[in-house]
Amino acid sequence: MNYKTTFILMVLLSVSAQSNEHFKIDTLGSSKAGQFVALEEYGYKSLTHSYVVTIKILNVWTREYVGKEIEVEEPALNPQKLSHARAKAKGLAKEELERFKILNA
Repeated sequence: MNYKTTFILMVLLSVSAQSNEHFKIDTLGSSKAGQFVALEEYGYKSLTHSYVVTIKILNVWTREYVGKEIEVEEPALNPQKLSHARAKAKGLAKEELERFKILNA
């Protein structure tokens, strides 16, 4: 096999290995002055067959994450579990959202 064929096969294998991870990033809200933005990353993790939700607060002015990172993982038994995990993560993040005065969350 030549190097070109080997390279193409490696690229195809790496793309197919990553295709089972599906994540989205959504904004939950921002502070009144726009300094802080709450980001929610959620999706499916094939390795553990679970839904994962992570909530982080970004200081837009310094481009650094602040506060505690909230992470919730639920078994992916049915699609409703993702909604449950997102609601649970928002509940756990409530204190941090209030601390940074995040609106619309």
